[in-house]
Amino acid sequence: MLLDEIKATLAMEKLQLTAQEERLLQDYAEERISFTELYNFLLASVKKRKAA
Repeated sequence: MLLDEIKATLAMEKLQLTAQEERLLQDYAEERISFTELYNFLLASVKKRKAA
């Protein structure tokens, strides 16, 4: 599954998804949200992490 591959890739870099990020990816995989919605959330999330 795509989510497992993403988590494995992040684990190699010692990174983890937040629960919210994981739910969002699951929603995308199950076609409950669009790619644009996923992209906008992830972009905002990255900006928050850089600011912190």
